[in-house]
Amino acid sequence: MKQYNFKRIRTTLSICSLLLLASCIGDFENFNTHPTNPAPDDMTAPERVGTLFPSLLYLMHNYQENDNQMIEQMIGNQYGGYMATTNNWQGTNYGTFNPSAGWMEYPFNKLFSGFYANYFKIKDITGGKGYIYAWANIVRVGVMLRVTDTYGPVPYSKMGEGQLAVVYDDMQTVYHNMIQDLDNSIASLTAFLGENQGKANPMAEFDLIYRGNFSKWIKFANSLKLRMAIRIAAVDTDYAKEVMVQAIAGGTIESNVDNAFLPTTDNPYYKAAIDWGDLAINAVLSTYMNGYADPRCPVYMTKTGVGTYIGVRMGINNINKQIYSMSALFSKPNFTTGSPLLVFCAAETQFLKAEAALQGWIAGGEAQAGAYYLKGINTSMEQHEVTAGAYTTTVTYPGAYSDPISGITVGISNISVPWNDVDAAANTRLAKIITQKWLANYPLGFESWCDFRRTGYPQIFSAQDNLSTDGSMGTIDNSIFSATTYNSRLVRRLPYPVSEYNGNPVNVANAVSTMLGGPDKGSTNLWWAKKQ
Repeated sequence: MKQYNFKRIRTTLSICSLLLLASCIGDFENFNTHPTNPAPDDMTAPERVGTLFPSLLYLMHNYQENDNQMIEQMIGNQYGGYMATTNNWQGTNYGTFNPSAGWMEYPFNKLFSGFYANYFKIKDITGGKGYIYAWANIVRVGVMLRVTDTYGPVPYSKMGEGQLAVVYDDMQTVYHNMIQDLDNSIASLTAFLGENQGKANPMAEFDLIYRGNFSKWIKFANSLKLRMAIRIAAVDTDYAKEVMVQAIAGGTIESNVDNAFLPTTDNPYYKAAIDWGDLAINAVLSTYMNGYADPRCPVYMTKTGVGTYIGVRMGINNINKQIYSMSALFSKPNFTTGSPLLVFCAAETQFLKAEAALQGWIAGGEAQAGAYYLKGINTSMEQHEVTAGAYTTTVTYPGAYSDPISGITVGISNISVPWNDVDAAANTRLAKIITQKWLANYPLGFESWCDFRRTGYPQIFSAQDNLSTDGSMGTIDNSIFSATTYNSRLVRRLPYPVSEYNGNPVNVANAVSTMLGGPDKGSTNLWWAKKQ
């Protein structure tokens, strides 16, 4: 069975300062060191640049245990409905909407520092051209997409030009620039492959995902383009439709053999759940999967002591981890120490196409949307080596969730699995697509949080206890909803770091006043979520 000390940097740092940052952090050291441990002058040119890549790749799904907890677990996987943190951390938590200021700036500072320190070295070594630089720019988009989708406008186009205070770009500009960077990288890698057929790729040993197979990196880049185009299609429709057509024509990740995973030997989800007792399955995930009798249940989560699957609701004030994580009353994420970290899977491509066809953004209409939808489900089942059986034909619904400790009960959704072209409301079909995409994308919490903010699906339980205040991330709408009345918005973004207000005050203030479209609070919609 398959299972699945904060270092800060401001965007006000000079490029020289960035280059002086350590190129490896924490557990990344063993990935960034040549096996024979030579000095840089003893390395070959490919080795000098290649050793800079592993730590960059891991920023697309953080491997280092503290980074994974602070970014993937607390934010993405909690707000995306996959996991719930079970440590009370003295009453300061993302789940109760009152994280500390230092916590909220962690993803911004960590992803910038972790990425640009090595990226600028790669740019310097390559002269900002060639196939290696093209590969680095695909990774750049994969990392910085996570930053802009968490905070909103960010510095992008001016990074690397030597300014002491880096200017922000509005989100539309960031997206357009990132897609152009992907286009340039695809063209460069395509030319490289055409000129080097049959030759060994010197970057293979440093490529932890595809082992130097740049034809697969081209598919990955096109898949990122498709993901991004769908994200912005409601607010930038004509441009997004062009990008979708180009991405699909260029070739996306369609088969599980092309899935993007990062290897681990000390999986951070396993460590947090089993060794630390800080993590459990989210009640949202267990409720949906139980309701659908989902055959992926034993792959995604452990059984309780009585042989059932029960998750923990987000936002329990003063949660007792001895009960909610370290007892056998609740399910944990079912990872082993060697479970790889997902970056992109073929099932997501099918659900992206399903949404695009349903909305009329690509050809095919509702019938083709249904075909993509079913293919997405079956591709996910194949990925996890389970049999779908009657999953796509049986009409069942997620039931109510009842906390076995508190007895608090809450309902969630009236969405079933089978596709029906004549469903009365188009939103019902959209809800099915996004819900099944969510189930297939586990544990890509940031993607699921994006879909929830953009579409309202999947429906996610409100936090049990809302401790939000203006002194933290701002007041968060935690309205209760029923199966027929959905009005919960939850956290929409994170506020900008204090370090940006201290070191880059003019540019961050301008971003808030002219680009963000609202106050610098957790309740302000991002650009692509304006219609939700």
